[in-house]
Amino acid sequence: MFLISKGYYKIKETKDKGKGVFCKKEIKAKTIIGEYTGTKVKIEEYDLEKDKNGLYLMFLDDTYAIYPDLTKEGIHLINHSCKPNCWIVNYDLKVYSFSLKDIKVGEELTISYLLPPNDGTCNPCTHKCKCGSEKCTGTMHQSLAEFNKWQKFQEELKKVM
Repeated sequence: MFLISKGYYKIKETKDKGKGVFCKKEIKAKTIIGEYTGTKVKIEEYDLEKDKNGLYLMFLDDTYAIYPDLTKEGIHLINHSCKPNCWIVNYDLKVYSFSLKDIKVGEELTISYLLPPNDGTCNPCTHKCKCGSEKCTGTMHQSLAEFNKWQKFQEELKKVM
């Protein structure tokens, strides 16, 4: 669900990534873009085959994730980038997206999907990054060092929230 007005964004097809969210009116840094909404599902019971056509399952906590209603527009349409201009934060069992920097008209809104390191179980891996940024790693998976840093950050964040 978008928390910014329709005047700030538009949904359109991208060349290689399906639908994406693009800036229609400049979005200032630290703006809350929206809340990731949908059905709360148990991760251990989730059928990953549902995500063949896109990566939509959003981590909520160690037990649950959110699967969006794909018939509606929402922040689940924000694509991955190795150099994102938005970020996600879990707060009070809700997931929000916000802008990291000023986003200019025409720019695509992006986040890092923060997939765990590929330990070989993702084979063949379909999580290829197509962001095209100068920092593109070619994958949506984090390195082990990035993953460990992110886990540590999440633990510290829990202490202050």
